[in-house]
Amino acid sequence: MRHSFIALCLLGMVSACSSTQYRNVNHPSYGDTEYRSDLAACRKENSTTTTTQGYDVQIHVDVDEAKAASCMTQRGWQSISK
Repeated sequence: MRHSFIALCLLGMVSACSSTQYRNVNHPSYGDTEYRSDLAACRKENSTTTTTQGYDVQIHVDVDEAKAASCMTQRGWQSISK
């Protein structure tokens, strides 16, 4: 009985968290896999890598999120409401 109560609480918490979903208006059959692939490509295209060498080597990657979002829009991705 207690396990079912905990499961019900967890289910309620998960359903309460709304995450933004996206669809591709140019390719309606595209799903989450294509979205993640395009997002990774857009973020990579709009990032810079800085390497600092000293006692140890530090690599820092900066992503221009505004440009990455613009790239996603150009690829046809739009947010949809549930």
